[in-house]
Amino acid sequence: MSSIDTPYRPLMTEDENSSEDDAPPVVKHKIRITTKGNRWNHIEDLDGFFSRVYKYHQEHGFTTILLTDILELMQFMFVVMLATFLVVCLKYDVLLSDAKQVDSLDDLIDTSHLLSVSPIIVLILLVAMVFWVHQLSRAVWRAWKFWEIRTFYTEALKIPPSELRNNAWEDVLSKLKLAQKEFKMNIRKQDLTVLDVHHRILRFTNFLVAMVNRSKLPCKINIPFYGEKVFFSAGLRYNFEMILFWGYGAPFDNSFHLNDKYKQRYNRDELTKHLQGIIAIYAVLNFIFFPVIFLYHIFHFIFHFAELIKRQPGALGTRHWTSYGHVYVRHFNELDHELRVRLNQAYLPASKYMDMFVSPIVVVVARNVAFIAGSLLAVLAVLTVLQEQLLTADNVLIWMSLLGVVLWVCSACLPDENRPLCAKEMMLQVLTHIQYMPDMWKEQPHTAAVQNQFSQLFQYRVAGLIDELLSPILTPFVLYFNLRPMAQDIVSFLHDFTIDVSGVGDVCSFAEMNVRRHGSPDWLSTNAASPEYQQTELGKTELSLVQFHLKHPTWQPPQEGAAYLSNLKESMTSSKIIPDEEESLNYLSVYPSSYAQQVPTEDSMQWSVWSAHRPHSNNNASIERSLNNSMIDTLQLHKLHDQCMREGLNSVQISRSMYSSGPPALVPGVGAYEPLLPQRTNNETVTLPNNDHNP
Repeated sequence: MSSIDTPYRPLMTEDENSSEDDAPPVVKHKIRITTKGNRWNHIEDLDGFFSRVYKYHQEHGFTTILLTDILELMQFMFVVMLATFLVVCLKYDVLLSDAKQVDSLDDLIDTSHLLSVSPIIVLILLVAMVFWVHQLSRAVWRAWKFWEIRTFYTEALKIPPSELRNNAWEDVLSKLKLAQKEFKMNIRKQDLTVLDVHHRILRFTNFLVAMVNRSKLPCKINIPFYGEKVFFSAGLRYNFEMILFWGYGAPFDNSFHLNDKYKQRYNRDELTKHLQGIIAIYAVLNFIFFPVIFLYHIFHFIFHFAELIKRQPGALGTRHWTSYGHVYVRHFNELDHELRVRLNQAYLPASKYMDMFVSPIVVVVARNVAFIAGSLLAVLAVLTVLQEQLLTADNVLIWMSLLGVVLWVCSACLPDENRPLCAKEMMLQVLTHIQYMPDMWKEQPHTAAVQNQFSQLFQYRVAGLIDELLSPILTPFVLYFNLRPMAQDIVSFLHDFTIDVSGVGDVCSFAEMNVRRHGSPDWLSTNAASPEYQQTELGKTELSLVQFHLKHPTWQPPQEGAAYLSNLKESMTSSKIIPDEEESLNYLSVYPSSYAQQVPTEDSMQWSVWSAHRPHSNNNASIERSLNNSMIDTLQLHKLHDQCMREGLNSVQISRSMYSSGPPALVPGVGAYEPLLPQRTNNETVTLPNNDHNP
């Protein structure tokens, strides 16, 4: 037997007033450890451990992770060597000259230039080599850590590598909770909850989501003659995370503890100056190294997209969810794979919605240019078939290639003749999956303003490529001129919205999904007593709570959350709208949406969404089944929110009177979800509490 002394300070609840003078005494616990399970007892870095447990499952085991790291190292070395060869060894004077004849590749290559490389290229190669060595050491460290996780899966969770693919993440979570009881991985808590695991895996991600939601990070820039544009590249996000969470001078001492100075109000001016200095250092470093980063981005994207275009010629003309979109629509405590599922489901309706916005002038021009280019290409193709020597004639092959590109571009500008024409129905289907959008998007989805705003979340892949290429150039300026002036807001945010959860550490208070503290009356939070400063935008607290409850029905929310969910269920089930089979078929014929693919069943997740849009039913059996139905869905919550905004009802009134006159009527050819939302007129002045400890 052995023992460990573990000091910790008990968590003070937010209702208790405490100061540094009356801080609770240090408590000593004796932890008795047996030989069995000693390896998994009292894991110091549970954040990193649980994150690796999650990545091990999502990346399909140790072999895949190791192989990925090795091939990434080889790919980086290949890109550096190939770029050096193209810059140094090619004879561009021969390649671009028409006077000199080239019979083989040897006439274009001169390896002797490698002996007299310019100092700038040598410096770039040295920087690349240092980075490669760093990545190599990181790969070795990851291999060691993930081998430990492999052993943990095999011995503690009883999941051998051969059975990994047969276990969903929910199964792993269940076995993690059992492993906590057996091995005491966390000695400060007896039991492990699903929310504890998500807090540790997504600690910094929750902070980032909350800061973007509260507009505490510069995600938009103003471009002359263009206006405001979202700029949130992968490189800029990496810098944000490095400055705020884990880099040099970051506010967090480690992965689970915020520096105590940020928890004291009187240090704000000093901390603001310190954070401004740290941001300035990172901005200068980005400016110094931007040529190297920029060149690597260019060569990497050229090689990557050359393969992609060869495999999928129209890939650059497709759309994708931006990096900003991933953060904007993310729930608190939502893991990566859960977010990917929602965005993948929203991809098709989002594409159909964006395809409806086509300029008629562009269509007319593109159709005629495509006709001319296609005619010329057909003539040249016929001539080369009749006379093969034309292929070797001057510029014939080049002209055919150019005409093919013009024809492809014009074809991409022409709309699909079978595209949907109801913007509201498409936006409803998008809302069903992404679940976050301003009221204006629901009111006026047919306008160009909404289309432009939505395109910031769902843009062309080529536009995203341009953003990433410009990221090394723009990032230093965004850090210095945009992020640096916001240092005081960031310090205040970390002070006001960081809480210490027993057995978990410092987490973002928004991630607790406390509707009493961060809820909004507009989103049916009955007991929401928080000022507007503490409320999230777009109902993120409420929607996150509902989504987390749906994903993990066995999770027990706190008292305020349970009361909110109960009130929400009451508001939804009071509609009394469970149809029989005949009414279901009639409704599906009237409302041709994505839900018409199948008649939903009473126990399906989409049932509450589907039933919210059908005509009122007076069938007694249907009413009885409706009262027993306890399903909650985020789209239903949007409907309740819109009714609250229209009629100015509080949540208690809504729970009693929602759908008292039946659901909104359906109009053939028009989406059923057509809220009419007034503008807010309540601009009350909020007095913030003045306390010198964690709120």
